[in-house]
Amino acid sequence: VRGKDDTSADMWSLACTVFELITGDFLFEPRKGKNYKKNEDHLALITELLGECPNKKFLLSGKKSDKFYDKEGKLKNIKKLKYWGMKDVLIEKYRLRDFEAVALSDFLLKMLQWEPKNRASA
Repeated sequence: VRGKDDTSADMWSLACTVFELITGDFLFEPRKGKNYKKNEDHLALITELLGECPNKKFLLSGKKSDKFYDKEGKLKNIKKLKYWGMKDVLIEKYRLRDFEAVALSDFLLKMLQWEPKNRASA
């Protein structure tokens, strides 16, 4: 439950906005597929960037988790994921210098945590 002083969603949004300002692209741009909906693609894109959620209990605790995840915490309809971490995305796709990619990645990933309680605070 989000308290009135909880800024965790805002921090996630800030990281997405900073990424967009620097690269000119959305961090996540989900699309509907033949066998999956846009929301499931969004979860797949997050997983590819951040890796699997380390806390399966948290992952499966959402009201609609069972629509997207099986009991093992794997996406039901998207099986093949291409993991591509933030630093590598910044270097390979956006041609940032290594030290810039490391610094930006470290900054953004503090806000892009699966569990809101683990995100950097405002």
